[in-house]
Amino acid sequence: MKKNLLVLSLLCSVFVMNAQFTVEDLAGNPIVEGDIVAYNSLDFEHAALEFFVNNTSATEEINMRIEFVSATNADGSQMELCFGECYTGIAIGTVYPIGLDMIIAPGGQTGPGNHMYNADPGDGSSQLDYVFRFFQVDAGGNEIGTPMSMTYRYDPLLGVNDVEPLQVAIVSTIVANELVVNAQEDLDVVIYDLQGRKVLAQSISVGQQAINVSGLRSQLYLVQFSNNKGVSQTSKIVVR
Repeated sequence: MKKNLLVLSLLCSVFVMNAQFTVEDLAGNPIVEGDIVAYNSLDFEHAALEFFVNNTSATEEINMRIEFVSATNADGSQMELCFGECYTGIAIGTVYPIGLDMIIAPGGQTGPGNHMYNADPGDGSSQLDYVFRFFQVDAGGNEIGTPMSMTYRYDPLLGVNDVEPLQVAIVSTIVANELVVNAQEDLDVVIYDLQGRKVLAQSISVGQQAINVSGLRSQLYLVQFSNNKGVSQTSKIVVR
C-alpha cells in the first residue's frame, strides 16, 4: 500500500491579516493549499493521514478549526476526523471540533493522534474525495487570515506506478545566496513564505541549476516544483 501526495494547485491570495499556521504530515512534509493526499487502502495503518498544525507565531497563541467542505462519491458517514476530539461519521458543512477551538501555544504544534481516515469502499472503482478547510479564528470565533484547503482521496485503482515522482533533488536545504537543485526535467519553481505569500518564481531546465535567493529574508520557506504534467513536489528550505 502507498500514499501519494499530489499537488494540483497552490493558490495564494491577498488578505488583511496573515495566517499564523502551517500543516504537515507525520513525516514533516508540508500540506499546502490545493494538495490532494491519495490512498488506495482502507486499512487504518496505511490510510490514516496523521497531521500536525504548527503555530508560526512566536508570541501569540492561535485558535484553529477544520471545516468539512464537500465530498465526492461519499457522504462522510464512514470518514473519521480527529482534531482534538474524534468524530466517526462527519457532516458536510460542519466545523470541527464541534463547539471548541484547537488552541496552539506560540511556536507550538498540535500533538499526535489528529488524523483523517476513510473506511468507505465506495463502488470499488470510483475515487472518493473529501475536502477539508483549515482556518484560524480570533477569540470571538471570527475567521481571520487565509485558510488552507486540501483533499483526502481514496482511490481504489491507484497503483504504484500511477504517479511518477518529479526528477528533482535539492543539494542542500540550508542555503545562503543560492538554492542549488539537480533537475532531470524542465520544471517551474515557486517559493512561498510561511504566510503563503509567493516570494519568488522562475523556471529551470534540465541539469544543475542555481536559484538566486539572496533577496529573501532569513527564515523557513516552502519550495514547490511542478512539471507540465501537473505533478508537483513541495520541500522545505531554510535561508540564512
